[in-house]
Amino acid sequence: MDKKFFLLFFIAGIFSCKTASVLADYGVEKGDEYASIAVLPDTQYYTALRHGGTMSMFQNQVDWLVKNYQKEKIAYVIHLGDITDHNAPVEWERAASAMYRLDATKVPYGLAVGNHDQTPNGTPSAGSDTTQYTRYFGKTHFGSRPWYGGALGNNNNSDTHFDLFTANGDKYLVMYFAFNQPDYKGYNEAYEKQMLNWADSVLTAQADRKAILVCHSMLGRPKGTTSGDKPGAGDNSLQSNFTKQGKGIYEMAKNHSNVFLMLGGHIAGEGYRKDTYNGNTIKTYLSDYQSRQGEPYGGAKDRNGGNGTMRLMRLNKTKQTLSIVTFIPQANGSVIKETDGDSQFTDALYK
Repeated sequence: MDKKFFLLFFIAGIFSCKTASVLADYGVEKGDEYASIAVLPDTQYYTALRHGGTMSMFQNQVDWLVKNYQKEKIAYVIHLGDITDHNAPVEWERAASAMYRLDATKVPYGLAVGNHDQTPNGTPSAGSDTTQYTRYFGKTHFGSRPWYGGALGNNNNSDTHFDLFTANGDKYLVMYFAFNQPDYKGYNEAYEKQMLNWADSVLTAQADRKAILVCHSMLGRPKGTTSGDKPGAGDNSLQSNFTKQGKGIYEMAKNHSNVFLMLGGHIAGEGYRKDTYNGNTIKTYLSDYQSRQGEPYGGAKDRNGGNGTMRLMRLNKTKQTLSIVTFIPQANGSVIKETDGDSQFTDALYK
């Protein structure tokens, strides 16, 4: 092997590798008490079969979850929204065919409502119980599940809701906010206040549970990063800014010492920030791969729809750490890991 080829091979190995297990060598050691949360970013191009996206990418993600939920100690699965691209029935049917397979595992899961899951785009249903999201992922589907905590409103709508689960002997709450961005034409200010007031009351009533807040639009991409279209070239040296909706959610959440984590998609790329208020730290992460390209990274013609990229978050109770791993499940059960600084990293769990 000549030196030039070896160098290229070595550099490529930094950014990705195939392995049968995801976190066996990262974030945990034998004897540690830990649990995992799986995160599925925007699947809109899988369900719409656009921009290189295919349903096999979505199915590979779910296949991996079904096969590995026990081994990887997955306690909960989060979908970050933009489940569909056009809010079309056929796309919802495809999404349901994938996500409903998790029901057999008994692992709790929830989905956020993205702007592409609304009609018109970016216009929240404001409590309507006739949406496609409600039809496939409303209270009719989730209401009887032991983890389902409740939703804003008294009908079948579940756009803004919360779930409850226990892991490592600790109690958790996951709360979802419907997309309602102030800089979108369909923004509903009254509904935003209603969501935040409801969230404030739930977090107060559930103060004994560690809380994770999920909204499709939570965080922007930091300046200078290429993580929106290329893998393996980022770090967490620059903090991201909140989106306008994310900022509003944070201003409510910072008053609740049980909130420790916020997650979002929507904006292509990876991002991170850490905020401390009155001694409580909230970490916020962006993960969205819908605009990613494959080699030779020549623009739109090389887009891969997201390529099935997802995340696993390791909550290590023994070490009090939170470890993030980003990876692409393959049809044969192996994974391709993305190991640059904003794709694989460890931080304090609650600090």
